[in-house]
Amino acid sequence: MSASASLLRMRGLCVDFPRGGRVLHDVSLDAAEGEIVGLVGESGAGKTLATLSILGLVPAPGRIAGGKVFVGNRELTQLNEEALRPLRGRLAGFVFQDPSASLNPVRRIGSALIESAMRHSGLSRTRARMRAIEALRSVELPDPESALRAYPHQFSGGQRQRIMIALALINRPPLLIADEPTTALDAAVQSRVLELLKRRARRHTLLMITHDLALAAGFCDRLYVMHGGRVVEHGPARELFSKPRHKYTRSLLDALPGTRTTARGSSRRTQSREALAAVRGLTVRYRGAAQAAVENVDFAVHANETVCLVGESGSGKTTIARALAGVIRAAPEQLSFPALGDDSPSAAVRARHLQMVFQDPYSSLNPRWPVERIVAEPIRTHRLCSRPEQKARVAALLSRVGLDPRQMDRRPAAFSGGQRQRIALARALAMNPRLLLADEALSALDIRTQARILALLRDIREERRLALLLITHDLSLASEVGDRVIVLRHGRIVEQGPASQVMNAPRHEYTRELLAAQARWRPDAV
Repeated sequence: MSASASLLRMRGLCVDFPRGGRVLHDVSLDAAEGEIVGLVGESGAGKTLATLSILGLVPAPGRIAGGKVFVGNRELTQLNEEALRPLRGRLAGFVFQDPSASLNPVRRIGSALIESAMRHSGLSRTRARMRAIEALRSVELPDPESALRAYPHQFSGGQRQRIMIALALINRPPLLIADEPTTALDAAVQSRVLELLKRRARRHTLLMITHDLALAAGFCDRLYVMHGGRVVEHGPARELFSKPRHKYTRSLLDALPGTRTTARGSSRRTQSREALAAVRGLTVRYRGAAQAAVENVDFAVHANETVCLVGESGSGKTTIARALAGVIRAAPEQLSFPALGDDSPSAAVRARHLQMVFQDPYSSLNPRWPVERIVAEPIRTHRLCSRPEQKARVAALLSRVGLDPRQMDRRPAAFSGGQRQRIALARALAMNPRLLLADEALSALDIRTQARILALLRDIREERRLALLLITHDLSLASEVGDRVIVLRHGRIVEQGPASQVMNAPRHEYTRELLAAQARWRPDAV
């Protein structure tokens, strides 16, 4: 590709941090007008930092120590903050991995969209409001006019991510940078959002960060593989996917679902018939809602079993998990816990035996606490060991989920999204729970880390006869790890059964739609 054809050019970019030393090493990449370029690699590889550097958004105390970045004919690395500020939003739109960290919780969605359009596009308030409605409609958010008056907490995780995409698109920038834009989306919505991004990219340029190598190979034109702050391989997407040259790229491909050791194993023969948790006719209705979030749901989870809840955003998956965890109040007769020896255990007993890993690690971790205190909190609260033993126990838990115990004095902001999710998992496992409720707990993890966490969960499940209720929009993951799969739509179960049956011979049309949507962007389907 000639330099003149590139909208984005990065040459020899280096980024340093005072304590961590050099974290980006001589990174170079190009992205042409109308091209979709993917950055792939595991958490901490430097993908997000490289893209933040484009518009001078390197988090303090980091600094660009070398190299140049051009967008069009404009060289950006020499500009100061005052010069860069008005360019952001006009030159590039960002879709960040974690919408909760980017959307102001006390600000209405419409306020953020309208202000952005007025500031960066120079529109009047009336025209900015019209463009905001158009942007929300383009990402298929229901009732966009009402959405303008709503707050972020009133939307599901997937809906918040769609709002982030609308914010990035509203000023029609030539460059769109999407950092894991479909991480929180179910297969059907993911496919529609990717279609939207692809149409947009053909008129402009899309730089997409993802840990899903199979999706990247099917969606992107070219790929750059990053590891340890360096680009280790790049080339046409399908060629790189089918004939990787670097051993690290090959290791990513080896970790894809279907090629790795699953978390299911032989445990099916040893599942207990006594339910750890039983749901009978569960119905949850939020105040002011026109319809129930969950209606007449029945299922059970047994020891040494993995049950996967799948379905679109807002289908009731998280509501069910929160009801089980006691976060949402449900009628006593609708929930029971036979294996705990008490159909209606106290909050303390439930907290001891049922732990939840939430979809959004940023909002579930105290940003002011170091990791050691976060993981040790349940140990200390429930007096599971003496204070001198706590640090060693925290170190062991961090090691088991693939984190360096020497980093336990750092705060959550110092970690990537995937690393923060591993911290949340370590905290949940600190309680030695009987039932683990994992709400998209693997969605932010790259495939190699995901494989390690699945192996960890498999081992713990076998050792302790742990039950796992896994909420996921990744049907490949559900097929790989689930003993049973439950498909939800509009708060109701439309299909459930053994994973192999639901995934290979689905009976309901909606299940077939989800499977077809997920297959849409795989390399062999495009």
